Amino acid sequence: MLVQAIIWMNLALVFYTWAVFSARKRGLQRRHLAIFGTGLFCDYLGTHLMNGFGNSYGPVPIWHTISGIASISGMAFHFFLAAAASFTSRNGGINRVFDKVSLSIYSCWLVAFCSGAIWQSIEHYPMLKGH
Repeated sequence: MLVQAIIWMNLALVFYTWAVFSARKRGLQRRHLAIFGTGLFCDYLGTHLMNGFGNSYGPVPIWHTISGIASISGMAFHFFLAAAASFTSRNGGINRVFDKVSLSIYSCWLVAFCSGAIWQSIEHYPMLKGH
């Protein structure tokens, strides 16, 4: 279960990073919506599997649960904002909002991704704890 979760989470990282930076470089296009959606789907599957794995070995820290919920919610909001922006005119206000919040949402998601990887490593590999 852990290996599958790691694969899905890393796929989410790849697709989400690709979508964010490609949309910023080339301008948001409808094809970016598919990439955002794929990243969101991978994040959901990875989060679900990782949550099951974490709970089977004891309680997951509340800070990580909160950051995980916030990050997947932010990613979903980002996807819906991208959808709204891609189906409106290029000069619309929603496109400006998308450009302004895109990196902020991505950065928050990345913090949750990295903190989860660090927590899992420390929690499940005692030699990293310094004992």
